[in-house]
Amino acid sequence: MNEVFDPSASVQARPHVAALALSDDAMARLESGQNVRAFLDRLIADGLAADALLIIARALPVQLLVAWCCECVRSSLEGAGAPIEAERAAVALAEQCLKDPSDENRQLCLEFAEHGKRATAGAWLTTAAGWADGVLTPPDSPVKVPAPPQAVADAAVVALRLAALRGEGAPATRLSSYAQRALALFGPRPARAA
Repeated sequence: MNEVFDPSASVQARPHVAALALSDDAMARLESGQNVRAFLDRLIADGLAADALLIIARALPVQLLVAWCCECVRSSLEGAGAPIEAERAAVALAEQCLKDPSDENRQLCLEFAEHGKRATAGAWLTTAAGWADGVLTPPDSPVKVPAPPQAVADAAVVALRLAALRGEGAPATRLSSYAQRALALFGPRPARAA
């Protein structure tokens, strides 16, 4: 469980989100003394799931972030056709990189993203996977610049926003479902009945 997703946690929202580029609407809902989970719940309830996703993405370790993003992008894939197959390939490639985070797999992810001109959810997902525990610089570069966790989080959020545009219904509803899924996965587990 990630402590910031615990409704009873003492982690205050204000310092946790101070460096994030949240919308004015989200910041207007930030109350003094409010913990992160209460703030996330309020954002989701008020239709500001895009802001909630940014907070969630920055709170997760990069491997969990990419795994959650893979699940969300996969859930957005319905139908058939070349664009959907390319997105399925992106999810498979990102998952391969999670299982075996070798330089070769990270480079494959980044090449996939470049080939897709970072214009699709899959391209941004593979960017996040390629940067997770990796570097921003090309493999032949003499200087290696590690990817900061916030770059991975930002790439994952772009992937989620693009995935939410796919299919029937409101994108805001899909963004909300992605945020709720993260809270269910990484928040406290419900108590089991005796």
